[in-house]
Amino acid sequence: MSGFAVHPLGATQAPTEPRGGIRVPEATWQLDGGWGWVYFAQGHDAIQQPIILSDGFHPGESDRNTLYLGFNDPSGYPLINELNQRGYDVIILGYQDCTASIYDNTRTATTAIMRANAENLTDTPLVVGGFSMGGLILRYALLRLEMMRMDHRVSVYFSFDTPHSGAWIPVSLQSFAYHIQPAYSGLADMIDSPAARQMLWRHKTNLAAEPVEHPDRTEFVAQLKRMGDWPMRPMKIGLANGRGDGQGNGNPAGSAAFKVTAGLYTNTELYLQPSGEAETVAKLCRLLGFPVYKRTSGYPELDSAAGGTLDSFGIAAETLNALTGQAAEAPYPTITFVPSISALAVDGADISNQQDLDLNIDALTPDRLPFDVYKTSPDNTGHTEITRDLCAWLIDQLPAK
Repeated sequence: MSGFAVHPLGATQAPTEPRGGIRVPEATWQLDGGWGWVYFAQGHDAIQQPIILSDGFHPGESDRNTLYLGFNDPSGYPLINELNQRGYDVIILGYQDCTASIYDNTRTATTAIMRANAENLTDTPLVVGGFSMGGLILRYALLRLEMMRMDHRVSVYFSFDTPHSGAWIPVSLQSFAYHIQPAYSGLADMIDSPAARQMLWRHKTNLAAEPVEHPDRTEFVAQLKRMGDWPMRPMKIGLANGRGDGQGNGNPAGSAAFKVTAGLYTNTELYLQPSGEAETVAKLCRLLGFPVYKRTSGYPELDSAAGGTLDSFGIAAETLNALTGQAAEAPYPTITFVPSISALAVDGADISNQQDLDLNIDALTPDRLPFDVYKTSPDNTGHTEITRDLCAWLIDQLPAK
């Protein structure tokens, strides 16, 4: 399963009005580069105890209806309702382009923070939380405001399965994305977007390119460090959709995760990331052409690691099946997207190291994490999935009115 904040293939058309069954907001903000929906707590007719929930990474504009249902799924955990019952006025923050540079969307987030403070009728400080890339956007926004000596009035910052140490899209899947251009460009466009370059642990710019850390990510990480790495003023809370004991999702490394069974790319196979040297991760086929093999050396078993999961291969199969004359299947549709050590920014832990991916985070000393408090999941759950276990705990950490 995957959560709501990331859809790695294809842009979504964002409805401008709520659908049936979705609560109409009490206020709508038009922001430079985005928007906000405001849901007052019971008995409020203006902002008195604000909390901002920021969208994450996916193609195109934030889908307002998907965001609302993601945060407030009646069949799961209704986070908005629970926050409202605690007296919080909830502001959902979305962006016009969720693949834009983190720097660009930081400006939108900063505007939302300042507006929430300006409209707050009380002296209650602000709580901000980012889901997926939203946690990086808000982290950078708060750092920038502190560097400028501006009072952001944020008392609590939380990140929810945010890829602080990098996210993972398999080398095999990135290669396939470029292989199927120009017939389908949605995945390749997403992979080579400004935000993906800043977030991905390893990135390919084209089919022939070697996967490396993109210079945009190198610069972004360096910029965070120059600014202090983490905001100093707010309490910092970290949440991970992955397990904290290092136990992975059980995917058998080296097995075929995706197969093309009909059409132009028949016999293409993508494999779950193995460790070892010169390991084949993709066999890319095309009608009347010779297979192209992609191999990696020295990688850990990232598709199988403890962490928040994404239906990466499953969505790839669905996308190809939607194209005329094409057919694919995904024996292992769901893989790791944000390793737990990345979501919790474990100091000294490296995604490139299998031992670090297998760390028992829950046994680490507090000085290994930048958060004042943190929570991992009892199981490896969907990236940004609003689970009762994580969210009920989160609400208990927030200031009571």
